Order: sequence, then C-alpha cells, then structure tokens
Amino acid sequence: MATLARLAIAGIAAAGLGQAAPLAKTNNCDAVSQWTKQHKQTIKWGACPDAFPDTVTCATYLAPLDWNRIHGQANETVQLGMVRLEAGDKANRIGYLFVNPGGPGGQATSAVASLAGRLDPEILARFDIIGLDPRGVGISTPVQCDPEVFNKRVKYMPKTEEEYEALIQYNKDLGASCLEKTGPLVNYVDTISAVKDHEAVRIALGEKATYLGLSYGTQLFSQYAQLFPNSFRAIALDGNLQHSQSESTNVLVESTSYEATLKQFFNWCTSDSTCALQGKDVEAVFSSVREKASAAPIPAPGCDDVACRSDVTEEDFLFTAQGFLISQGNWPALGQGLLEADNGNATIISEFNQIAIGDAYEDSYLYAGTAIGCQDWAHASKDLTDVVEKQNLGAVFSPLTLGASQSYKLQTQCLGWPAPLSNPPAPIVYKGKVKLLQVNSLYDPSTSYTWALGLQSEIKNSVLLTRNGSGHTSYSLGGDTTKLTNAYLLNLTLPEPGTITTS
Repeated sequence: MATLARLAIAGIAAAGLGQAAPLAKTNNCDAVSQWTKQHKQTIKWGACPDAFPDTVTCATYLAPLDWNRIHGQANETVQLGMVRLEAGDKANRIGYLFVNPGGPGGQATSAVASLAGRLDPEILARFDIIGLDPRGVGISTPVQCDPEVFNKRVKYMPKTEEEYEALIQYNKDLGASCLEKTGPLVNYVDTISAVKDHEAVRIALGEKATYLGLSYGTQLFSQYAQLFPNSFRAIALDGNLQHSQSESTNVLVESTSYEATLKQFFNWCTSDSTCALQGKDVEAVFSSVREKASAAPIPAPGCDDVACRSDVTEEDFLFTAQGFLISQGNWPALGQGLLEADNGNATIISEFNQIAIGDAYEDSYLYAGTAIGCQDWAHASKDLTDVVEKQNLGAVFSPLTLGASQSYKLQTQCLGWPAPLSNPPAPIVYKGKVKLLQVNSLYDPSTSYTWALGLQSEIKNSVLLTRNGSGHTSYSLGGDTTKLTNAYLLNLTLPEPGTITTS
C-alpha cells in the first residue's frame, strides 16, 4: 500500500464527530455521464504552479462533492488538479495514459512531473501522460489538518487501557481538526469517488484511456475497471492490493510479506560491500535496535522535531523500516541507519519517518492517506482486547517486526475517525472484455504476492506477471518487467501466463 509518489523521490455532516456506522456508497455510474452532459466542462491546459517543471502543463476539473447527490442544490464541488506530460510524437500518438503512484494519498502530479527523463522513450513519445491528483490530494482540493495535532506521538500498538484511550482520543482530535480545516470533503474522499472523478475527466478529454496503477493505484484502477468496464483501452496493475479480505487476514498477509522482504535485506546486507553491516549478523543488529528503542527512544540528534522527530521509538522504527524496504535503492541507507542507531544515533531512521511540515501540498499525502484509508478499509475493533489480539497475530507470524504494517496501522488510526466506511472491502467483479495486466514481485514489503493471486482470482480476465525479486512494485526499475509492461501499454501484447522475470 505504501506510496510511490516519491518516484523522484487516511454521510456525516462536518459538524458530526461521532463514530459512523458503515455507509455503503451506491455505485451509480450513470451519475458520471449525467454530470458531464449537464456541465460540459472541457480540459484547458495551461501553466502549472511554480513548483512544477516546465515540461508539464496543468488543468483543473470541477467534480461534485457527493457523486450520489449530483442534482442536490446543496451539493458542493471539489476541484481536481492534474498535470500532463505531452506526447512527443503526435503523428503516432496512442492516447492518454493515466498514472497513479499509490498511497493512498500519493500525489500523481509530482510522480508524472518527474517522469520525463525516466520513462521508455516510446512511452513518452506516444502517450499524453496524465497525473490526476485524487480528491483530497496535492493540487486537487486537499485535505488539511492541524500539523501539531497530526504530529502528536501516540502508540498504535497500545498495551494498556490508558494507551488505548489515548489512541482513540488522538484519532478523534485529528479527525476534528481535519473537518474544521477542510470541511465536508473529509467525508467524500473514498476510492469510489476518486474512480468516478477519473471517469469524468476521461470523458472531458474525449477518448478511451490507458491506466497504470501502482500500489494503492491498483485498487483505484481495479475498482475503475469494475465500474466502467467499457471505458478503457488497457489497465496495468503493479503491486496489487486485494480490497476484499478481513482485517486479520490483511495484517497477516502484509506483515509476513514485510518480514520476508526484510530477510532478503539481511541476506543482501551480509554479503554486499555497499552495506555498512557487511559481514555482521544483520538480523541481530536489527533486533538490537528494536530492543533498545523499546527500552527508551533512541536519540536522533540530526532532527529538530520540525522536519523529523528528535528520537525514534520502537513503533517508529518498525513502521519506518517497512518504508526503507520499498526500493532496493534505499537498502544501503537502511544498513547505515541500523549501524548508527545501534550505536545510539537514529537520525537516518527518523529522517525517513515523514511528519507534517505545514506545507499543504506535501502534507496532503499524510492527511489524505488517513482520510482515504479510513473510508476504504475496515477498522471494527471495539476495545483494547481486539487490538491486542491483532498484535498477538503479528508477533507469532512476524516475530521480527511484530505485525507492524500499513494494514495494521490503518486499522488502529481509523478507530474514532469521524467519516464513514463508505467503500467497504468487497471482491472486484469485472465483466469487461479487455484483459488486464497484473504485476507483482515475490518479495514486496507492502503489497504481498498473496494479494496479487487473490485479486487475479477476482478479476479472472487478467494475466499475472511475476518478478522474482524484492521491492514494492516493478515498473520504475527499467528491467525486463518494465519492458513487458510497456509492450502491453503500447501494443496490448500480454506476456505468457506464468512468466517470471528477474529484473
């Protein structure tokens, strides 16, 4: 689930703060066609904000706040922001390629803006590449919250009633601050709404499109395929989420994949000269850092509690280490960070643990990530016992990382959240004729190969391409997996079922 937005690199009125019962959102796809016919908006490309390179142009689109009430007089609108990397070879242009980098909450705009020198030249030549920030994110109307409230430290793995009550109060306080600063949008950032936003923009662009979803983007575009099976030319899903499993299953699936990838890191670090722990018992060092952080937070003297926290707790360490494993390019830094943390300086670890900094664009990843996740993923724990039982599950099957994972964190940080669970877990039902491409690595610390197989059994009309390697998603690596994905995006050529790559 973790974002790849750093490729260059969470029915109630706003006043209601009580815990809402799940509110299933109707998947009335006719609302999109009705809205677009009624409003007849066109996409007008122009200059982007100064933070973006001049290789891209920007545009906006107004979507209804509530897709279920498009004719209501009180229905507000939300502005959707997007960037375009224009096709270089207009004579041989295929069409639009929408890219979503993950999250939830990842900024598609910054991801696409960074792609000019990174993609296959033919992809750049033949597609207008679109980065549409989901509602609540980036240059779309963003979810905004109080950074001081967000950055308050709380235990997501409580052991006592006092710690549990503090967690619930934190979640309520954060939700209240987001509602106060954002307004009712907080209640309408679920993925079904984002799917309909994408379809409305596609209609305004005037042609079928191609879609590349990474990580959370696989949930976005698999649900898009379900709701609009005749609206796309091709869909590639890289780093697959299965949005249909129970809470305990999700914790088990993601945390064991995290731990399996961590062990791959241990093997690499022991033997690779670029790892600061080469020749050492890397697993023992990892466990030592975890134990020291559990006894007392490890100082991070290079941090000032503004850009990063001035110390690292056991929870900080375990949740952050998962992020390091996303890209093997981060592995040398993790090795150095472990070495220094074991010696009492956790600055490298803390620098990788993102906190709110007061920048609306950057912080929207954190705030919207919580708001979207809480509307999409079940979080039904009723008391401390329920939460501790999930911790027990993690400790048994993932003894090194104790079940720490994005799935576990969402299930605890959403307890007491004000907005409803409006896009509850359910299997994908896809009835379209276009065959989808799924891609997954065997050792993905975030989106397990288990989810990829499960989603394939739901979609049915897809081919799964397997990379025998580590890291979260494969497209940005530029290896054989990328080449096979590009063949599908460009020519609709699918790999043979059962194909396994090593790069």
